[in-house]
Amino acid sequence: MSTKLVSRETPDMSTDPKIPHAARFLTRPAARRKWSGTSWGMLGITSLVACLGCQSFKEHFNRVRPNNPVVGPAPPRLTLDDSQSGKAVSEIQQTAALSDGSSTGEIVRISQVSAITPDPIDDSAVVAVVNSNQILASDIFAPYSKQMQMMKEKMPEEQYVQAQRELLKRDMPSQIERTLLSHAMRTSLKQEQAEKLDSVLDQAFEEHVLSLLEKTQSSSSVELNEKLEKEGTSLAMLRKTFGKHQLAMQYLSTQSEVKAEIGRVELLEYYNNHLADYSFPSKVKWQEIRVSFNKHGGRNEALKVLNEAVQDLQAGKTFGEVAKKYSDGPTASLSGEWDWTTKGSLSDTEIDEQLFTMPVGGISKIMEASDRFRVVKVVAREDAHITPFEDLQLEIRKKILTELQKNKKQEVVAKLKKTATIETIFDNDPELAEAMRDFGKTGP
Repeated sequence: MSTKLVSRETPDMSTDPKIPHAARFLTRPAARRKWSGTSWGMLGITSLVACLGCQSFKEHFNRVRPNNPVVGPAPPRLTLDDSQSGKAVSEIQQTAALSDGSSTGEIVRISQVSAITPDPIDDSAVVAVVNSNQILASDIFAPYSKQMQMMKEKMPEEQYVQAQRELLKRDMPSQIERTLLSHAMRTSLKQEQAEKLDSVLDQAFEEHVLSLLEKTQSSSSVELNEKLEKEGTSLAMLRKTFGKHQLAMQYLSTQSEVKAEIGRVELLEYYNNHLADYSFPSKVKWQEIRVSFNKHGGRNEALKVLNEAVQDLQAGKTFGEVAKKYSDGPTASLSGEWDWTTKGSLSDTEIDEQLFTMPVGGISKIMEASDRFRVVKVVAREDAHITPFEDLQLEIRKKILTELQKNKKQEVVAKLKKTATIETIFDNDPELAEAMRDFGKTGP
């Protein structure tokens, strides 16, 4: 795939169409990889939208969906580098974790390529094949390569191999899912459409790289690539995973559109079925002055301290000032303030009653327990209430649509799984084989 960018400078090696696109890209300084005009970039995407008949394609290049219930998020970042650029590169690694496998023109059965052995799994090993699209071990290991290298040096080989397998077990299902979705997108296009799609993906990725250059404080793509390679990935790998993730997301978007008529009846039914979500008990914010007997040499000495606190209140000092000076309760340093407390949640029923019967701003009488004196003040209070249906209609409509979209996406993935050919290195274990295919479900 190649993309010819419009440049204001004299063509050179970095723009020579005879040179492969990836090589041309790496030779360009950061300042030169910019669009000659934003409208040109938008034109390419708009043309593709018209070609594919999807109005929402453009926004997929500008949207991050970390909470997508079907295509899951990248694995957690595991960087050990505390430098600013190191952290940024580790964030970039998450893009690699979105990989959905590597494709070749050759149909390779998993049993001919890789199997679970006592030996470490090589990065080049094919760990899964989805509709003839290979998923390499490196597609899963790459985001953790730096940490895995440290483990390899410090762990016994047996433990290291086990760590590799556990990572494969955890991340392979999402890799298989993305491969399945991106393959479905590819096969749904005519050749001309696929070529236009590749062109737009190239353009979008080059814009993405510009942001990576700034984030990693790299002066050129060569320097950026060097930083990425230290973290076990590269621009080439990011381009592959970037494109495949976009394909997967686009396929889900086009196949899971929901056209539903949601009227008042449906909204009201949802409201009544979820009434508990919109019901709120009485709650109060309050302050406390606590004087404990054991911290002042007994009850009598504690009473003297309390009397001084009361005198300060009567002299006009604020409750918070007095609490900071005299209280020994857990919130004394916070002016004695307690956050929202619901009715009946306090073990001390006398204080609970005072808080929910006094007016806002009221100060209680002195209350004595077996080991302390306490005085409380009501700062704010909200009575028990249920949010009216009229105030929630837009929110409920959005929730219903979101749920319908989740269900539709699950149906899309389930349909693809029924006709897919999926092989993994875990297929000799029936339980693990099933787990590797257990994807496309809403998370807990």
